[in-house]
Amino acid sequence: MSNKVKWDPGTAAFLSFMIPGWGQMYKGQKITGIIWLVVTISGYFFMVIPGLLIHAFCTLEAAFGKYGK
Repeated sequence: MSNKVKWDPGTAAFLSFMIPGWGQMYKGQKITGIIWLVVTISGYFFMVIPGLLIHAFCTLEAAFGKYGK
């Protein structure tokens, strides 16, 4: 059996950059994606800077975080 990744980290990062949590959903982590979406939108709602930081972490986690299914 091959342990080859079935998703592309660059695509996951791009998707999460466009819509927070979309990259995690692309990797098969639906609950994690929804959580990132809610947390990022909350950060933007309260202040722009926290929202930007959370969005950046979301994008990095999509590319370099745990492997999806």
